[in-house]
Amino acid sequence: ACGEDGRVQAALDLMGIPYTGSGYLGSAIAMDKDLTKRLVAPRGVRTPAWETLEYRAEDIGAIVQTASLPCVLKPIDSGSSIGVYICRTQEELTAALEQGLKLGGRSVLEQYIAGREVQIAILEDRALPSIEIVPKSGFYDYENKYQPGAAEEICPAPIPQELEAQLAEAALTVYRTLGLSVYARADFILGEDGALYFLEINTLPGMTPTSLVPQEAAAVGIGYGELCERILNASLEARRQGR
Repeated sequence: ACGEDGRVQAALDLMGIPYTGSGYLGSAIAMDKDLTKRLVAPRGVRTPAWETLEYRAEDIGAIVQTASLPCVLKPIDSGSSIGVYICRTQEELTAALEQGLKLGGRSVLEQYIAGREVQIAILEDRALPSIEIVPKSGFYDYENKYQPGAAEEICPAPIPQELEAQLAEAALTVYRTLGLSVYARADFILGEDGALYFLEINTLPGMTPTSLVPQEAAAVGIGYGELCERILNASLEARRQGR
């Protein structure tokens, strides 16, 4: 996590070593799911209802009794969907909270939104075409993200143009509110009610040739080599400007 949460970026800044992606402050804020939501919700970005928990083992019973189900429990500052649990019963929530203690006990308890998983990348302050993730089982968890063939990835996402524009606007609002630079990828749920719900934004999204951001770039004719070059050049410019 320290490669994405701003600590490495801050150390490199102190040593005068350039790096790719956002600066230390935006990286740190984006890694904190609670703080990110607090900042973007007043800007009109819809996000599932949530509360932040700092709990101990003896608190689990009370949390379970008052929680609205179904819900999602996730660590406040983890990536790759590690430690994320969709809980439909009190028993599932109890087990998830017990596992959450192993990751420090600071968690976000979030309203579960049923719908389609859509993600959209920002490159140099412009949105790329969105991509829909269709897991073959469960949700887009760690295994589905990194096991080949475990999820279908459709780019551009098969959604109406009006929704695509709303998605791009929301992602850009998050990107700009957090002071991010160069590139990022925002995750949303298109709810069964037809509304878009922002989940989180990743400041160092995967960059293998088959990762989501390269797929989105390819949809507008930006090849993998060109994408890497643009990220490098934009990062050098951001460092020169102190961003």
